[in-house]
Amino acid sequence: MRTNAGGISVAIVALFLGVLAVTQVRAQDVYSRGLQLETPSSLTTLIANLAERNNGLRDEIFDLKLRTESAREDAASGRGSLTEAQRQLTQLEVFAARTGAKGQGISVRIDGSFDDKALSDLVNELRNAGAEAIALNTVRVGPRSWFGMTADRALTVDAAPIRGPWIVSAVGSPEVMYVAMTRTGGIIGQFELIYRSTRFGVSRESTLDLPSLASPPRG
Repeated sequence: MRTNAGGISVAIVALFLGVLAVTQVRAQDVYSRGLQLETPSSLTTLIANLAERNNGLRDEIFDLKLRTESAREDAASGRGSLTEAQRQLTQLEVFAARTGAKGQGISVRIDGSFDDKALSDLVNELRNAGAEAIALNTVRVGPRSWFGMTADRALTVDAAPIRGPWIVSAVGSPEVMYVAMTRTGGIIGQFELIYRSTRFGVSRESTLDLPSLASPPRG
């Protein structure tokens, strides 16, 4: 049973790496397309933020690779723990949005104009800050979710229209995410410069209860 548990751990960590890689590629694609629309005065800040995010992703990938090697060693030696494998499986299910998520976190209220590119940037920033689960209003955002807009300017998550005001909720460390959102030169400050008529509010939440994806992906 221990060997099987170690094998489960290897598979779980490998899945984490795969999802993380997809997230990184999509984040870089969003910024590559977005740079074409930026003014020269904003490029320095955006490039610095992108470099910081890429460094964070590299650190996380390196950490997950170490966990993969450790899991493989456990599987080979029979030290793998079924309890640990179950814990990692639970984490993966939350990360993949297959199950609901409860806990502390933050909420970002957006009252006014906003668009799908900005929503994607905000979601990526929250993930970089350690968000374990994210939802827009009552709709869960998964690692493969895509964003769009309707003709009447409603945001969409996986083609589901969501009208404002919008509240982006994120389960994770309230302090870490709050600082990441509100720091000088951070993403909320950038949004306030771009969307001057839109009001943004960031608050710490002691209890959040996010749903699972309406249609979780298979595999």
